Amino acid sequence: MKEENKYRIKKISVIIPAKDEEANLALLLDDLKEVLSAVNTEHEIILVNDRSKDRTAQIAMAKGVRVINNTGRSGKGNALRVGFRESTGDVIIMMDGDYSHRPEDLPLFLSSIEKGAGLVIGSRIWGGSDEYTRIRALGNVLFTAIFGFIFHTYLSDLLNGYKAFRREIFDNYKYNSSAFEIEIELAVNTLRCGYKIREIPSHERKRAGGVAKSKVIIHGSRFLFKMLQEGIKFHILGKNR
Repeated sequence: MKEENKYRIKKISVIIPAKDEEANLALLLDDLKEVLSAVNTEHEIILVNDRSKDRTAQIAMAKGVRVINNTGRSGKGNALRVGFRESTGDVIIMMDGDYSHRPEDLPLFLSSIEKGAGLVIGSRIWGGSDEYTRIRALGNVLFTAIFGFIFHTYLSDLLNGYKAFRREIFDNYKYNSSAFEIEIELAVNTLRCGYKIREIPSHERKRAGGVAKSKVIIHGSRFLFKMLQEGIKFHILGKNR
């Protein structure tokens, strides 16, 4: 592991993939802009419009946010990869557009990066969740445990989409996840870079409106396949593959 030296953040890029989130987006952006205004660091907010059929893009533009359209195949992983490529910050923060993630927690994420972490995850196990069902909670615990067993890195909430990471973790590797399994790629590539993964408490609010995009069986199977695939590459083909 790389030694955890003090890291000076030059610019923050907040990437928000959003599909049909007009009921939630204004609440998120108002809170996010207020928090970022108090952070003494250059920043940008990029909303990736993932083929929304409502006013998601118009609301973001009205709030002064840069909007990029995902013109490729729809999916959270695809939308995030578009946003990551277009961003210019040396630290990237990803958060959902449904107002479940609290912008007020951002200083904790940034503090962990400054202390040397490569990837920081908001833990709902430590912070609580108003959105969890028993099935979602069980699935998250199970997949997080499987990840720990494969990669010898034990976490509490691997799959939360509220994350901050150093840019090199994206730039140094090729990503191919089209959906939620991009969470796995980010974690594994952090380990490949030689950085540690840290967690901070973060409370998940119940979405203000709209419907959740994740499907337990479909995306659960993708999580498992991606972990097994990355595990083979990591341990058999070499950590840098």
